[in-house]
Amino acid sequence: MKKSASVTLEPAAVRRIAGRYPFGHSGDIADADAGITPGEVVDVKGPGGKVIARGYFNPDGATPLRLLTWEREEIDLKFYRTRVKAAIKRREGRILNTDAVRAVYAEADGLPGVVADRFGDVLAVQLRNAGTERHRDLILKALKEVTGASSAYERSDTGERRREGLGMMAGPLWGDVPERVEFYEDDLTLHFAPMDAQKTGFFLDQRDNRRLMRSLVRPGAGFLDVYSYTGGFSLHAAKAGGKSVAVDKDQVALAALEGAARGNSVNGNVGVRWGDALEILAALEREKRTFGAAVLDPPTLAKRRDDVPRAKRIFTDGAAHALRMLENGGHLMISTCAHYIRVDDLLDAARVAAAEADCDAEVIAVTYQPADHPHLLSVPESLYLKSILLRKQA
Repeated sequence: MKKSASVTLEPAAVRRIAGRYPFGHSGDIADADAGITPGEVVDVKGPGGKVIARGYFNPDGATPLRLLTWEREEIDLKFYRTRVKAAIKRREGRILNTDAVRAVYAEADGLPGVVADRFGDVLAVQLRNAGTERHRDLILKALKEVTGASSAYERSDTGERRREGLGMMAGPLWGDVPERVEFYEDDLTLHFAPMDAQKTGFFLDQRDNRRLMRSLVRPGAGFLDVYSYTGGFSLHAAKAGGKSVAVDKDQVALAALEGAARGNSVNGNVGVRWGDALEILAALEREKRTFGAAVLDPPTLAKRRDDVPRAKRIFTDGAAHALRMLENGGHLMISTCAHYIRVDDLLDAARVAAAEADCDAEVIAVTYQPADHPHLLSVPESLYLKSILLRKQA
């Protein structure tokens, strides 16, 4: 193996990183060779000079060190091909009744900064850091060879790239990318426009929760879908006979929902309300609307730990509105995709909301992200989706 530049860790960081934690922060770095360029693969050494890992190093990055391997191995096409194959194998037999799956989930699959979602025969890819940008051709070749996807597009237009000093990248990667990507989930046909959609196109991580909420829908009962985006929860509820109201401020997403409702012959059971979620909730309450079930699934409200108190207040306000409109015995799911918001934070917000709504609620379930978004013990950050399911009691 050819000689590489090296980075030396502070003593306090050695045990954590040797334990397969994949991030080295600026305070973890004791020394680095001169002239390392952003995204270069380096040897990572302890204070005694022993190499303990290898990874991408970006001297100017918000997280300068991203670990790839704890073995003495080349980071080449074979490496990326092996990691993608392992990610695919890890999901075999675990994601059922859909042709849409997260095929690669960054650090949780040993590929920091690489996210790939598969929708039928189309692959959506994000390359989020300087190392993945430097190895772009190798990573894309491995993804193409291993997945066999006939076409792929890139949505590397994330804030993480900006923090790495990189520009935004979006557009076709190979093959004939359709203007409308279609896939199925259970008995629903879903779609989105790849260049207009958020992130990689569709929120696959709520798949299990969509199925759970559908199982609770009573035919003819109202279903409230707050921060609906393209309305996956609404479509499942409508298919079960519920009367859904989807609330979102993204007009393109709501239009996609209306199209999907027509395509699945449930348009009579799906209504949309465009605007600020809390304002729409207040309006629905004034209209004396009632619902048998509701979902409160906002976008990331806490990108930093300091954002958590404000986020909890938004959850409380939204949940209080929803609980007041829920029928007695109705179900409310409150969900967060923010790493910094804990299950206890959701429970605290819900407890205050129930008091404001003059009711009580039973905690029926706590759920997490599905199997194609693996949560590794060594990577606490790989756990991000947390949801609580409540049953209203008078």
